[in-house]
Amino acid sequence: MTVTIMPASLMLGTAWSIRDLYVTPVYRRTGIANALLRHVIHNAGNAGAHRVSLQTETDNVPALTLYTDIGFQPVTGLELLSLTLGPTRPDLGDTA
Repeated sequence: MTVTIMPASLMLGTAWSIRDLYVTPVYRRTGIANALLRHVIHNAGNAGAHRVSLQTETDNVPALTLYTDIGFQPVTGLELLSLTLGPTRPDLGDTA
């Protein structure tokens, strides 16, 4: 018996991530965001992706409603971590 160990990221397959979806306020609620999402989902599927992910603020109810209406589901068991860089943050130095 042969056992192949692969990193979890490889076992999950190809994934697309939507980093920013912004519609100018005057054009909101016209279907543009819905059309953009469906276009990305269609192209991701055609490219062989196994999933599409995105993120938004927890209080962005219009976006959350759009995303869940299309079929996106919250991911449990993951935490989003962020590190803000800038002039007020001390340099940790290069350890490599």
